Amino acid sequence: MTLRPLARALLRSGIGYTEFADMAKLAFVNVAATEFGVRNRATNNSRIAVMTGLSRKEVKRYKSLGESALAEDFVKETPASVILQHWYSDPDFTNANGQPRVLRFEGGINSFSELVARHAGDIPPGAMRAELKRVGAVEELQDKTLKVCKRAYFPDGANDRIVIFLEEVLAAAFHTAAYNCKPDLEEGVTTRFLAIASEDGVSKKLFPEVKRHARQELLGLGTQFSSYLEEMKQREDAPSGEDAQVGMGLFYYELGTED
Repeated sequence: MTLRPLARALLRSGIGYTEFADMAKLAFVNVAATEFGVRNRATNNSRIAVMTGLSRKEVKRYKSLGESALAEDFVKETPASVILQHWYSDPDFTNANGQPRVLRFEGGINSFSELVARHAGDIPPGAMRAELKRVGAVEELQDKTLKVCKRAYFPDGANDRIVIFLEEVLAAAFHTAAYNCKPDLEEGVTTRFLAIASEDGVSKKLFPEVKRHARQELLGLGTQFSSYLEEMKQREDAPSGEDAQVGMGLFYYELGTED
């Protein structure tokens, strides 16, 4: 399925389905509201509901958030993130200096199990412990108590990588795909170039060699194109008007290997 790699990348970065669904709903509402009006009018809530399949109540809520919420308001709300947040802030789980306590797994109001029960709904404490240990947010000490190590639920560096992936790579590709879906474009003449060079039946044992070659080729092409764009930017005879970003996407991929 097309969405499986995206789901894999998001889960590795601590972003769950609920956050992704919220971001997707906000994007659908924003686009429907601003780009699908009739006779240059803003789209009303009822028509947005018809177009998106959301209820009018949801449409109203997401319209009130504004587009800026896409990158800010939903990425910290997984149950694991909530647990870490309250471990650092709830007085029952911090010491007199406001620092997070080392917690017993269960037993009493100061236990990890109580923290999970209070702030993570019906998620089992054992499952929460396993996940937080997996991403390095929690360390289990020799006496089986739990020490929190991170404020945020992200594997090291993964947050930065997913931001780059979503905002630069995926967004750029989707911009081109959306543009090419316009009904009045003629294929190959007014569409934007979007293509994949691939071959089935290549031995997986040769992939490291192919990967090295692809990296050299793509780095070279990227460098050449960057120089060309710099020349375009500095041209003295360039028409005056609004400036915008232009570029091309370069990436290497493998199917059928461990991701």
